[in-house]
Amino acid sequence: MRSRHALVASTVAALVLSAAVVPAGHAADGVPTTDDPPTYTRYGAIDDPGRTAPDYFQPLWYDTDGRHVQAHGGQVVTVEENGQTVHYWYGEDRSNGYWDSPGVAVYRSTDTLNWTNEGIALRSVVTASELEDPYFDDLYNTVADDGTVDTARVDELDYYLNSAQASDYTAIFERPKVLYNAQNDTWVMWWHADGQTSVGGSTYSRSMAAVAVSDSPTGPFRMTGSFRLYNRADYQACTGSAVPGQARDMTVFQEDDGSAYIVYSSEENHTLYIARLNADYTNVEHTTTQDTVGIQYSEDGQYPYLFADGSPQAPVRGDDFQIVKECGHLEAPAVFEHGGTYYTVASGATGWAPNSQTYYSADDLFGTWIRGVEADDPAENISYDAIPEGGDGRLSVGDGRGTTFGSQSTDVLSLGGGRHVYLGDRWNNGAADSTYVWLPITVGEGGRLEMRNPADEDPTAWGSGWDATYWDDQGAGEEIWTVVDDGLPETVLRGADPAAVLPATVSVQAGTTTSDVAVTWDADLDLLGRQTVTGTLAAGDGFGAGRRFTRELTVWEHGTVNLARDATVSASSRTGLAATTVDGDTRSKGWDDWSSSGYPLDSWLELTWDGPQEPDEVVLHTYADGAGATWPSRVDLQYRDASGSWTDAGVGADVVQDPAAGAPVVQLDAAGIPATTGLRVLLHTDTSTWQSVAEVEVWGTLGDVDVCSAAGTTVSASFHQTRYETMPAQRACDDDGATAWSTWDGGTTHDPVTFTVDAGSPFGADEIVFTNTEGTLADVSVDHRAADGTWQPTTAQDVAPAANGAVTTVGFDAVTTDALRLTFSTPGSYLKISELSVPAQAPVDLCTLTGTQVAASFHQTRYEVMPAQQACDGDTGTAWSTWDGGSSPDEATYEVLPETAVSVDELSFTNTEGTIASVDVAARGTDGLWTTVATGVAPAANGQPTAVTIDPTVATGFRLTFATPGSYLKVSEVTVSGLPAAPPGA
Repeated sequence: MRSRHALVASTVAALVLSAAVVPAGHAADGVPTTDDPPTYTRYGAIDDPGRTAPDYFQPLWYDTDGRHVQAHGGQVVTVEENGQTVHYWYGEDRSNGYWDSPGVAVYRSTDTLNWTNEGIALRSVVTASELEDPYFDDLYNTVADDGTVDTARVDELDYYLNSAQASDYTAIFERPKVLYNAQNDTWVMWWHADGQTSVGGSTYSRSMAAVAVSDSPTGPFRMTGSFRLYNRADYQACTGSAVPGQARDMTVFQEDDGSAYIVYSSEENHTLYIARLNADYTNVEHTTTQDTVGIQYSEDGQYPYLFADGSPQAPVRGDDFQIVKECGHLEAPAVFEHGGTYYTVASGATGWAPNSQTYYSADDLFGTWIRGVEADDPAENISYDAIPEGGDGRLSVGDGRGTTFGSQSTDVLSLGGGRHVYLGDRWNNGAADSTYVWLPITVGEGGRLEMRNPADEDPTAWGSGWDATYWDDQGAGEEIWTVVDDGLPETVLRGADPAAVLPATVSVQAGTTTSDVAVTWDADLDLLGRQTVTGTLAAGDGFGAGRRFTRELTVWEHGTVNLARDATVSASSRTGLAATTVDGDTRSKGWDDWSSSGYPLDSWLELTWDGPQEPDEVVLHTYADGAGATWPSRVDLQYRDASGSWTDAGVGADVVQDPAAGAPVVQLDAAGIPATTGLRVLLHTDTSTWQSVAEVEVWGTLGDVDVCSAAGTTVSASFHQTRYETMPAQRACDDDGATAWSTWDGGTTHDPVTFTVDAGSPFGADEIVFTNTEGTLADVSVDHRAADGTWQPTTAQDVAPAANGAVTTVGFDAVTTDALRLTFSTPGSYLKISELSVPAQAPVDLCTLTGTQVAASFHQTRYEVMPAQQACDGDTGTAWSTWDGGSSPDEATYEVLPETAVSVDELSFTNTEGTIASVDVAARGTDGLWTTVATGVAPAANGQPTAVTIDPTVATGFRLTFATPGSYLKVSEVTVSGLPAAPPGA
């Protein structure tokens, strides 16, 4: 249902400020003033230099009289007057500072930019005698017709209206909000009414919401009540210090049908409530004649029934009120509606200091509220200020300081057409020069709220202020929209042209309509691993151009994996956090070098392996961990050489420390580093800050193995020397250059001779390497054993060797085989080979391959958790299970997703419990799309391995679909063995 709050002018003036405004000084009451009131044509350009900066409380906003607007903690109400759209801005008048407030001010505008002061709509007093004035007598009947002062009445009102710091019972007026009740043509104001309950006590001990009425939007407003509001029965569930019915920071919301609601922070700010108001908007619906807390005021003698205690007159959660967030410690709510979704923007309760604000959404005001828009967000209940950049429920985008651009929410003004303006306060401890932060909100995919600062986003266009044309390329529209079919491949080969591999259109649902919309992509396909791509939609279906959405895909390279996943990580400090830099999470904070004794400025992260690795590229994902640039200004690499010493690699990069630009990703070319067992990432900062790193990736090739010397390999020769000394074939494959295989036999020659390397399992090879030291070798040919057991020639035939003592490398087109046979021609002579190697890519089990991810559509959580990973851990004592009592799914999928392409011709699994009817297998090709490669495979008996043979398939992932009708499965091990695939034509 659309909000009455959204009935406003369809456009806002969009011109440049006519002139810079120079403040002339301050009025006697401390309000900043100017002698030359400006005519505004843009909302002010916002900067957030930090609270200690001398220009932090800028820009000021002058009214038509040249006084800085005094409408703090306020709200803009929009109505139609004589066919014209008119806006009223209500707020706290802080002309005298935090204390001695004159009350609630009201301003009038027809463009939301230029405001005329209409005076004080709700007046306070600083002495009780003021209540005897005709102004207050007309409102509250404090003086009889014969001139007699009703002192009891004056004292009663003074308790709620006296804002003087010197008063025995100082009253506090905060966050005034106004509703227009069309049914009785009345204006109704609610505000956070706090103050002292005892002389010298806390000025925040009342914790009430007060209400006043008027026949005019500009007042005067007459207070009719000051109340505590609804609470759940267990109101101390979050904190034992909560008192009944607390109502602090608050706002109001009005539906098109005329129903109205009050939203308030309660339970010592721990819990945020929303409650329906009565038909007059002057109280809640469930009331009693008893003031159960003893400090309330009611003109008609009716007080809210505070607790949802189940009694007949009590409010009911879900019918009369709802809780937006329990135990969230939130305040400063602002409520609005868009496309049938309700939103509550809220601030953390951090006093005058701004924080990183959040928002909640619901389809029904009294339904279930969730933070952000993702119901299954795993971070739903982390603290509001721990939501990462881009995380669900974080309001601001590009807010480097984590302060909502130096502001606290007070209202959201809707301009129509899906354009919403955030209204915030930049507080100077309640002083008159506290100023305002108004910024545009866009509604992203699925209703996601995104608030950016135009002045930071595009200084050229918006550096002098922003206007409604900001939304012209932001995809504004009135519905909630979602890309329901993005057509993206799951994987993309590194270096691919985005226009060639990403779709030109996507399917978009807006409201109840689905259509294909043209899309352009911002995608870096040169960065390996899991990457985020951004799609921007063309105009259509009631939306302007510029709707943006993000998706993830995997960028891969032949034979390349993230070697860091298998590394042992240490650090120069805070070593307990070091391992988080190789956990695969590039978005969250991993490690930092903060020290209680100061910032080190120079730090390091060290990655080591048991065996040599061949790095090609090191990628450092830095992390924004505070208001400044919390990352290095320089990154360099060292590697561990053969002696174990750390050696400078001559590889490094300077890094820009600009918080507005966000945390950078640093790419370092490590291809020139020799095979090594360790890399050290050196971090240096020129600024005084800690250095934060989310993730370190070391992309490198899967290391070749020497099949000749590998465990399980058998080598043999057609002949070997036995005279004087025995020199068998094995001596050429023992990694010892001092031993050799020889065919010398005195005057007897053996020509040709063969040398066979039998691995017993498939491997991929494209060369052999040897060194002959004696005799005369004419040439060598290489054959491989085919699947049928026959020997077939490779492309290496009759290859001439290098001179004796030199290394001979014989290359050939890559083959997959389990054995190679070398034929050496030594006419009238012999050979003596000291070393022979067969560099090859040995089969790998995708399950245990570095970087492989596994996932299942369902896993057991009853009694014992048995996730997908337990079928891919090399431990037959653990298992993946889909048992769920009597509710086990009839089908379950299991995906094995490596970081590179592999050639596979067989998969296997062992089921130990339940009944599997059949198994289907699909492969994710190098194009990122899925294709079925086996269907209806009958499993072996429980406890026995099931082998699924497929045609040799090059893929970047495999999916097994298990049919278990009326049953479940318990798979102890899944094995997907294959060879890393070579690039086409290699």
